[in-house]
Amino acid sequence: MMQGQPHQDAGMPEPYAATADVYDRLVAYAIAQWGESPRPRMADFIEQAWKARGQRVRRVLELCCGTGLMTEELVRRGYEVTAVDRSETMLALAKKRVGGAADFRQIELPAPLPGDTDAVVCTAAAFNYQSSAHSLGETLHAVATVLPAGATFVFDIETAALLKGHWGNRMWAADEGDLAFIWNFTSQPDTTYCDVHYTQFTRSEAGPDTYTGTREVHRLYAFDHDTVRAQARAAGFARAEVFDNYTERPATDATHYETWFLTRDES
Repeated sequence: MMQGQPHQDAGMPEPYAATADVYDRLVAYAIAQWGESPRPRMADFIEQAWKARGQRVRRVLELCCGTGLMTEELVRRGYEVTAVDRSETMLALAKKRVGGAADFRQIELPAPLPGDTDAVVCTAAAFNYQSSAHSLGETLHAVATVLPAGATFVFDIETAALLKGHWGNRMWAADEGDLAFIWNFTSQPDTTYCDVHYTQFTRSEAGPDTYTGTREVHRLYAFDHDTVRAQARAAGFARAEVFDNYTERPATDATHYETWFLTRDES
């Protein structure tokens, strides 16, 4: 997770404290309803991109690993993974999923990152929690510092077309029996961010008709291509490519999920 994010209103619980246990189900909803790429598709694209560029990758540093969905996919494919996240709750779930097959570290970006890696990845829109171009640049610099010359960093971003267009000022909800949740998206025309007010009701152990309600607030920021490219160049990346949602299609103004592929300079 990124420093200072998600956005937290007074009186709100620590972000992800309530949603961590149901996070995987929320990911499944995002895949089905909004077109987020499943983790196997993400891994397929990343592997193919590494091979196309002649990169030999064995050790992978994963940022903002969450509950370990991508960690598990990378481990399954034979990579040595070091996975970091700010949330102790998320890391506990990731360790439960993967066990000792990955090295987990509790780190809040842009703190110094573990070195000795061949490539860095950060999936599932974690970079949307960067609150400014400056904070984006700080994190990119932290990544560039641990990457060998010519190595790559892959991350994704939810775009303004999704945050302020498709989601905009709308409400999405679902009732799955033991879990019900409401996403309330609010955005003002003169801002670069979208506030997500998330409310969930989970069935409690007290009885089948008893539910526990919790609420979190997340603030997601959109970044244009010029900003990302400028910050990447300043951080030490020689090349910046952007694709449409883990495919080989170039990103367009209509893209909802951008996949960025940054290559460290050779110096």
